[in-house]
Amino acid sequence: MELGHVTLSDGRRVDTYVGGDPNGPAVLVQHGMPQCRLVATHLDDGAREAGVRLLALSRPGFGQSSWAEPSLASCGRDALDVATALGADTFAVLGISFGGPFAAATAAADPERVSALGICVGIGPWRILDADDPDLVAELDILALDDAGRTDEAVEAYRELMAGVFDDMLAKESDEELMVAFDAMVSPDGKRDVDWDAFPPQWRERFARDVREALTTYDGMAHDNIAAGRNWDIDLTTIHQPTFLWYGADDDLLPLKHGLWWEAQLPQAQLTVRPRTGHGGAYFIHSEDMSRTLTAAS
Repeated sequence: MELGHVTLSDGRRVDTYVGGDPNGPAVLVQHGMPQCRLVATHLDDGAREAGVRLLALSRPGFGQSSWAEPSLASCGRDALDVATALGADTFAVLGISFGGPFAAATAAADPERVSALGICVGIGPWRILDADDPDLVAELDILALDDAGRTDEAVEAYRELMAGVFDDMLAKESDEELMVAFDAMVSPDGKRDVDWDAFPPQWRERFARDVREALTTYDGMAHDNIAAGRNWDIDLTTIHQPTFLWYGADDDLLPLKHGLWWEAQLPQAQLTVRPRTGHGGAYFIHSEDMSRTLTAAS
C-alpha cells in the first residue's frame, strides 16, 4: 500500500492510494461516504488475489484533497488525470455506495480509457428515489438553496448539518468507540447492516481510520451531497463499456430500487443481487470477485 497525492494542472491536490498487484491491470475506486481513498484498504486483499492493481482517490474536500465546485463531471475528469499520474493508461472503475455516480462520471468522461464500469451498492438519484423519506427533509431544504443558485449557502448548510451528525462520533478517543457510535447512527433499530463479529477485528479498525481521514473537514460531504443531489451533469447514454451492478438483497441503507434504476439507465449492465448480504458486506466480502470481473471484461 502506498499513500500519496497528485497535483492537478490547476494546482489542486488529490489524495491517492496505490495497492493490490503492482503488475496487474488497474481498477480505480470511487469511494462512498463518509469514506475516502482508504476504502481501498478493504478491497486490497481481494485485488491482490485477483492480480489487480488497485488505485483510489479522495474526492474534493475529503482528507487533504482540495475543494472544488460540486460536479460529477468534474470528478470524472479528475479521476482520468489521477490515473494518468499514477501510470494507468487504461483502467476499470468501481464505485462503492455514494461513489456510484462518480464512477459513472469517470466512465462517461472517456469511454476509450475506462474499460469497464462497476457499481457496488451504488446510490441513484436519491432526491427522486427517496423523495418521501422523512429523514431527508433537511437535505432537500439545503438542495433547494442550490436550485436557487445559492450554492455557497447550501455548502455551508451541509457543513453545519454534517457537524451535527458526526462531531460527537469523531470525538471518540478509540477506533472501537467510534465504530460503536457509527453502528448506532446507521442502525438505530439495533440491526447491524454488517455482522462485524464475523470479520477480523482489523476490518473495524480500517473503517474507523477511513472515516477519520475522510472527515478532516465536512467539505467533502457537502461537495458530494450537492453534486449527486442536483440534476446530474453527465450523460449516461454515452456509457457503452461492460457494466456490472452488485447489490445486497438485505441492504437497508441503499435498497435494490437503486440498482434497478441503474439497470434501467444502463441497459447493457449486468445486475447481480447477492442473497443474505447487506450494504457493507457487498464490497467487504466480494472484492476479489469484483476485481476479476471488471478486469476480465476489459
